[in-house]
Amino acid sequence: MISQYWKGQIPNRPISIQIKQQDGTDMNLTAYTDISAKLIGSDNEEIDLTGSVLNTSTKPIGKLTFSFPTDRSLFTQTGDYVFQIVLAGTGKKDFTSTHTFRVRELGGVSR
Repeated sequence: MISQYWKGQIPNRPISIQIKQQDGTDMNLTAYTDISAKLIGSDNEEIDLTGSVLNTSTKPIGKLTFSFPTDRSLFTQTGDYVFQIVLAGTGKKDFTSTHTFRVRELGGVSR
């Protein structure tokens, strides 16, 4: 799946994330004690997510929300950014499928 954002944008609306098991059912995330978000930029660099909020209060039903920082844009360049959730706990570490953020600039040249 691909979402479109704009260079310099600070999105007001959070992203709603529903984590599913391979059979398509909602995944219960209560076994994970550390749930974090990761974002890789268009030059394959890890983006600092300081100021963002990953709400895990509904993790028994596999639903999370990610709110963007309000003091700066994560999107400083055009190109494709890759977003992923990391699920960790004692003796386990899992990764979700990735989601692409396509970042464009009106009138600019995309890479």
